[in-house]
Amino acid sequence: MDAYRGLGVAYYPEHWDRSLWEDDVVRMRELGLDTVRVAEFAWSLLEPRDGEFRVGWFDDFLAICERHGLRVIFCTPTATPPVWMQHDHPGILNRDREGHPFDGPRRNYSYNSEEYLRFCDRIVEEVARHYGSHPAIVGWQIDNELNCEIAEFFSDGDHAAFRGYLRDKFGTLERLNEALGTTFWSRTYSHWDQVRLAGKGLHGSINPHLELEEKRFFSRSAVEFTRRQVEILRHHLADDVWITTNGLFPNLDYDALMAAGLDFITFDSYPNFAFDVGRSATPDDMLDRAWSWNLAWTRAISATFGIMEQQGGAHGWTNRMEAPMPKPGQLRLWSLQSVAHGADLISYFRWRTSPMGLEIYWHGLNDYANTPNRRLDEVASFAREWEALADLRGAVSEAKVAVVKDYDNEFDASLDVWHGRVARQSEDAWFRATQRSHTPCDFVYLGSATAETLARYDLLVYPHPAIMTAEASDLLRGYVETGGTLIFGARTGYKDESGRCPMRPMPGLVDEWAGVRVADYTLVDRAHADMTLDCDGDLLPAPVFNEVLEPADDTTEVLARFTADHYAGGVALTRRRVGEGAVYYLGACFSEDMVVRLLETCGVASPLGDVVAAPPSMEVAVRAGAEGDRWLFVLNYLPQAGAVVLQREVVDAFTGEPLEGSVEVPGYGVLVARL
Repeated sequence: MDAYRGLGVAYYPEHWDRSLWEDDVVRMRELGLDTVRVAEFAWSLLEPRDGEFRVGWFDDFLAICERHGLRVIFCTPTATPPVWMQHDHPGILNRDREGHPFDGPRRNYSYNSEEYLRFCDRIVEEVARHYGSHPAIVGWQIDNELNCEIAEFFSDGDHAAFRGYLRDKFGTLERLNEALGTTFWSRTYSHWDQVRLAGKGLHGSINPHLELEEKRFFSRSAVEFTRRQVEILRHHLADDVWITTNGLFPNLDYDALMAAGLDFITFDSYPNFAFDVGRSATPDDMLDRAWSWNLAWTRAISATFGIMEQQGGAHGWTNRMEAPMPKPGQLRLWSLQSVAHGADLISYFRWRTSPMGLEIYWHGLNDYANTPNRRLDEVASFAREWEALADLRGAVSEAKVAVVKDYDNEFDASLDVWHGRVARQSEDAWFRATQRSHTPCDFVYLGSATAETLARYDLLVYPHPAIMTAEASDLLRGYVETGGTLIFGARTGYKDESGRCPMRPMPGLVDEWAGVRVADYTLVDRAHADMTLDCDGDLLPAPVFNEVLEPADDTTEVLARFTADHYAGGVALTRRRVGEGAVYYLGACFSEDMVVRLLETCGVASPLGDVVAAPPSMEVAVRAGAEGDRWLFVLNYLPQAGAVVLQREVVDAFTGEPLEGSVEVPGYGVLVARL
């Protein structure tokens, strides 16, 4: 299902006197909004005491919405268990790794508490039965921000469920001990009762193979929690009423989450985090533009998606986060940033700033005084532009380059400091280089990828897949053999699925068809922090980690060599023809300069150069429709105006006027044109 198209806002009728409701809805409609999200934190209203349901609490508000043509996204309220439940049933609470329970105010529960699951089943059944056929409701949100703030779970129920998960996966203690490497430091299990999630270790140390399984388990727990709610809702909803949830957060396999029955994914986009007062920034910082990488991650999960929470003002809690008010033009800029990357739903957070609670500084479109302000004016102006983009629904981001990812390697990089460091370096380099060279770039997750989905791309890069499976190797080899170009980076294939290091040459399962083996390797030491490689006379940075490569035979071309330390002259970059395509292997982390060189070498850099010439400070993106329609987006993240050159005539998407030649894009401005 394509993502729902709407322009909306989060609203909390429980926070306001009923006398405000109708006026608020009327003003939403006058502003140009057509959708409102409600109820994600309303459990204590819907069930004020155990088994005492008042699920009709929202009836009057929904009637007002229906009367004024405001469509509703209704939420299951399971992100905030009521106080009575926490008091009477403390076993529902999540615990930290040391065993301390979490109190309020939200996301403090365990996915594996049988008590909590029964309470969730019951409240979801009640609200679904009552509101499932309501004509104003167009879609449902499951819970709120799964794995936000807390993405690890250590309650008694979690320990028991983890034991069951491992028993189902491995079958015997012998196989479990082998996979987890328990002979190291005398951690061998002799009975299933001894198996549990790891406690606190010295220096935070945990068996990495056990921790990798923990992360897979945490993900599966969130997925099954979601699946239960989806199955209940489906019994009560019409086929055209959709179900989603909002993210994106750690320790969660979103391919598996989508397979649990979601129709599309939504993201909560807060680019203003880039300007938090306590955040240190370098002159080279991508700041709010970096949220385009998050949006690319989102569209890897569903090609068209929604923004369930789009920045509506300054943000912060009373105990953390301090951010300035967005400057004039930034709300429109960030909204169109989301649209440029595939969002068909934009829902601002929130309608009116809360006068109470931790989020009194998390500003909505309206301030406390409920009087006109420039943010409301800006959203009203954007709403008119939104209508002009109605034909954009279902159009997908256009890219011929993709960064390959998978959840096992994401989980492993989050626990392994060596893996994590190389992954962060190279992902950042690919983002900067593709953005500044105006080379649109996707993410592709191997768990949901097929030969057909990979074939859409001329170039794939799999920067540092420490864990390499036979299935992944075969899929990628097939992509190359049929004409694709693939680039691996250092540290490819040195771990198995348990995170263990097999006794075989690196890069493991891909060495034969990549045509290379690793002869030596090292973290780059401080004395050679500016390590370079020589590529046809150009010295390009080779940061963080280096591998000295050994070509398999003369079918593997040497493209670059290291320039310093004891491995000066050693092979650093190779290329091998495989079938109709080619595979490159870089024995280093990627630098921005290295990425640009590879994009140029592979003939995929700046594919929109025949359409627009823009400075590196601006982002260029295209969405393409099924019927051949294409929309160009040029986004200026700077306060100063800048010029772009349109190489051929295009049509302004908002005015219908033809554009060609030099065009000025205002500070924080966005040019949108039909190609």
